[in-house]
Amino acid sequence: MKISSRLMLVMLVAVMSLVVAACGAEATATPVPPTATPTQSGPEATPTPDADAVFAAEWEALIAEAKAEGELSLVFGGSAGRNYRTLIDHFQELFGIQVIFSPGSGSKQTERVLAEQSAGEFLVDVLMIGGTSAERLTAANGLQPIRPWFIHPEILDESGWYKEQLWFTDAERQFVLNNGATASPVNLTMRYNTELVSQADIDGWGSIFDFLDPKWTGKIVALTPETGGAGGTYYGLMANPTVDAEAFLTKLFDPALDVFFTEDFRLIADGVANGKFAFGILIGSAGRDIDELEELGLPVKELIKELKEGYDLSGAGSGDNIMVPINPPHPAAAKLFLNWYLSREGQIAKHQISDGNPNPSLREDIPCDGNVKQANCRVAGKDYFYPTTDPAYTSRREEFLQLSRDLFRAARQ
Repeated sequence: MKISSRLMLVMLVAVMSLVVAACGAEATATPVPPTATPTQSGPEATPTPDADAVFAAEWEALIAEAKAEGELSLVFGGSAGRNYRTLIDHFQELFGIQVIFSPGSGSKQTERVLAEQSAGEFLVDVLMIGGTSAERLTAANGLQPIRPWFIHPEILDESGWYKEQLWFTDAERQFVLNNGATASPVNLTMRYNTELVSQADIDGWGSIFDFLDPKWTGKIVALTPETGGAGGTYYGLMANPTVDAEAFLTKLFDPALDVFFTEDFRLIADGVANGKFAFGILIGSAGRDIDELEELGLPVKELIKELKEGYDLSGAGSGDNIMVPINPPHPAAAKLFLNWYLSREGQIAKHQISDGNPNPSLREDIPCDGNVKQANCRVAGKDYFYPTTDPAYTSRREEFLQLSRDLFRAARQ
């Protein structure tokens, strides 16, 4: 039987419709992913999260973890203990974490921490103590490397720091981070009584050796090299290649000059301010106590004069060193404090709200202002000798200090 042309056309359309329907069902059931467009460098890379967003998330998580711990234990010695109470209060209010703050003598704080660690007790999260005390803790394996604690980009990017590097006061350059230093001529931290030292006297001083003129017999006060807080003071002198330190100390320690040596910082400050002494040299952080008396109107002043010994940076004090002991009880809170304090925000806060006059931060990307003395700020183009953080000198720190002690003891026999 013949099939009409019209019927054949209808049948063909029906078959084609079935085929199209079947193809459509198959596409819906098994979607085919789009093919990556090839490039010269290969397939398109998976986008990575923005670095700022990653840090922001990490920072928020760290804050939450620190708040869950609830506490932070800080042990500060010397000038840090005296000057940073307001800074610690600010941190506490900023993050809502209770801070257990223990200020005091750096040497005594070190004895405390060493005794606790020997007994298997680990009660301290962060330490700020002077170089001599920090050296004792390092030798006793009481500190841990500090770099692994840093997450803040403003710390990790060392271009924001003086000479584009982080600074350490320990020979291994691992444990004791130095974050502040006073820039000045080599004047041995001299503070003088303006009623006993004339402008003519100052004009006549061309070298630190001029401080030891016999006319000042019995009128000079200094820390002994045996004093815990004097380590950095004597070390800076002994390490300076522009100074014959042994000859200077031999004259200074000579009983004929009758220098009054003490370990009492307050006695130094009061003695210079009250006229018992014409000036103090090698007095460490007692200089800051005298500066406070100057602000109260007493007749004292810091000597700032270029001498033949040149310029240096001094930053081994407790207000400049920060470190992490082994086994801190609140590691998240410790990490948060470290990263906040060493960031631009924390170092600006140190400048602005510390009591007294903090040493200028070693950050180059913040203003040297606030409570910082302008005379202590670094000057662009000046060449500063900084032995405190130079491995060539820090490795000989104890050698230099021991020599100063030996000279002192020999003179007192």
